[in-house]
Amino acid sequence: MNQVVPQKAYDIMEAVIARGDLAKLTPKERGKLYGRVCASVGLNPFTRPFEYLMLNGKLTLYARKDCTDQLRSIHGISVTDLTESEREGVVIVTAKVRNAAGRTDVSKGAVAVAGLKGTDYANAIMKAETKAKRRATLSICGLGFSDESEVGDIPGARRSRSNDDFHEIAEDNAVPSAEDELEYVDKVPDVPTEIKQPDDKPGLATQRLKAEDA
Repeated sequence: MNQVVPQKAYDIMEAVIARGDLAKLTPKERGKLYGRVCASVGLNPFTRPFEYLMLNGKLTLYARKDCTDQLRSIHGISVTDLTESEREGVVIVTAKVRNAAGRTDVSKGAVAVAGLKGTDYANAIMKAETKAKRRATLSICGLGFSDESEVGDIPGARRSRSNDDFHEIAEDNAVPSAEDELEYVDKVPDVPTEIKQPDDKPGLATQRLKAEDA
């Protein structure tokens, strides 16, 4: 018998999946989702690689430094090239990265430097480099999260109080991998290499040999 799903459940699913708004989930549901997101890319959820961010009225996740550091180690990601340019008061750093499989990706990090001098100018250049490296790391891993280094430059973005609910992750004592709960419906059953023929009816090969002997 098919179970009728309440409209409220559909509204929550649509908010989370289609609009990326996690605000309608309970703290425990967010904790479980957080654990699943981490498991899907091999991250340790207890190091808090992501945090919650209120952006454009939606509760979403952004990647912290711990996230990109772990991803570089897991996937063997290295920076192969860095180039720097300045245009109209903005420093642009381009980072090219390669993972252990040989796949490459490129991303840019940009910071306004107009009017900056000395230490402030140097810090701005380093920030642009950090942005480029982290964005390239997330990109090559197929993750579309905003990075910690660029959150401060997003108008209206603010850290959410939901970050105080991370104790809910620990309640899910065993966070399985993303594949543990999948049902392998496409698995091909084992087929025996030799099919035994019934004793009272010889196989075609046996019949052919008997015919040749005759």
